[in-house]
Amino acid sequence: MLSDNSPVKSTKIDALYSFYDVIVIGAGIAGLICAAFLSKSGKKVLLVEQHFIPGGYCTSFKRKGFHFDAAVHHIGGCGKWSVVGRCFKTLGIEMDFYHLDPMDNLVFPSFSIEIPADLDEYQLRLQTRYPHESDNIKIFFQDFIKLYRATFNNEKSQIIEKYKDMTYGMMLDHFFDDSELKMVLSGQWGYIGLPPSKASALAMSQMMINYLKDGAYFPKGGTQEFANAIFRKFIDFGGHVMLSSKVKKILINKKFIAGVKLDNGKEIHSRVVVSNIDARQTFYDLMDDNDVDVVYRKKIEGMKESCTFFLLYLGIGKGIDLGNLKRGFYLSGSDYDSMENEWLYISVPTKICPTLAPQNKQIVSLVVYKKDNFYKNVTDWKLLKQNMITNTLERLEGYLPDIKKYIEVIEAATPKTLERYTLNTNGAAYGWAVSTDQIWDQRLSPTTPVGGLYLTGHWTRPGPGICAVVSSGWGVANLILENWR
Repeated sequence: MLSDNSPVKSTKIDALYSFYDVIVIGAGIAGLICAAFLSKSGKKVLLVEQHFIPGGYCTSFKRKGFHFDAAVHHIGGCGKWSVVGRCFKTLGIEMDFYHLDPMDNLVFPSFSIEIPADLDEYQLRLQTRYPHESDNIKIFFQDFIKLYRATFNNEKSQIIEKYKDMTYGMMLDHFFDDSELKMVLSGQWGYIGLPPSKASALAMSQMMINYLKDGAYFPKGGTQEFANAIFRKFIDFGGHVMLSSKVKKILINKKFIAGVKLDNGKEIHSRVVVSNIDARQTFYDLMDDNDVDVVYRKKIEGMKESCTFFLLYLGIGKGIDLGNLKRGFYLSGSDYDSMENEWLYISVPTKICPTLAPQNKQIVSLVVYKKDNFYKNVTDWKLLKQNMITNTLERLEGYLPDIKKYIEVIEAATPKTLERYTLNTNGAAYGWAVSTDQIWDQRLSPTTPVGGLYLTGHWTRPGPGICAVVSSGWGVANLILENWR
């Protein structure tokens, strides 16, 4: 499913040190960012990744000249003064992005709405469409922005206390009566993986305001180039990397980190390990029972993973006009109470970056959400995959009646595919689910009861999304350096 080419090869075995200042497990975006900052600060860092390319979900793959993005379709916070923009500037990474405007589209059964890449413009459009809610819209966004700033500044405040136990649905009900307006303001919940009745208001503010204030961006050349840029900078700083290598065990001596043991039996020592992988696997598969505090293990045991997705990748030949196919969410619910229903997310990345496909050809990518229990007790994943392909193409034909005639390449990924390439339990898309009991101080802290063991990525704070995990990786690197001093 993922890329055919690695941007750089693994460090040769005989060039590895016997001891590293820090070992980072997992080359997802948070792991890459953390490793790059630590290397930039002069630390000897080893990055270990079980896949043959870096990036986690932020990867691409190639089929017959078509470059498909595996799971990430755009990135927030890439502006000059936003988190990703500031991070790249600090690391000295130069990269070209396409700024997406409109930011998104929401297509409901009876109406559609375009979401501009400007918060003030979006607020004005909503006030014009729903004049009877105009004052409430203004006050809502004032609180929403305050909440966003407080969460990303990681500060306790009155606004956090006010909303930390609220679902996003409860927050909307607090401000609005209009059901259609609440549908619109909930339409992008797929970016965090929980509908408004279950999603934390804090999590929704982190996602929505990040996109609405700064817009969404697409990396030139595709999302693998985003991961590769960080990876190359890590190598430039002198970092070592082991691709296609899996950590079999985290070594611990008297409740303190001692290093890692690889699947080839080689032990590499360090006093600091950063885990950018599935948190449950970190503490259950890579460590012994007596290595971890009982209360801490119990907390992890009770946590719930986020949703997963089915993904369809289509290489489209010449001759069909995709100009009217809008990028965004195609929602099946016809009222606010049905926001948990299944949806499609459709994008045509070649509209943004034509070089992703052969000349005059195009790519259509689809993400399909099904309710959690849909994938339970699946015994024949091959059959499910084929049925999902058939059903998804039928839905797409409702918007493009002749699309099947032009398909030259078709690939698909089920939750099992996602699990195989990322090792995320059940193919979880966003780490832990962002419910009110698993967000903010209820989410796992980057520090752990094991001395020298840190967590980064979407399993820890602040939560899911590329912008959030960039913030996580940067923050954990700073935390390690502060503790070092």
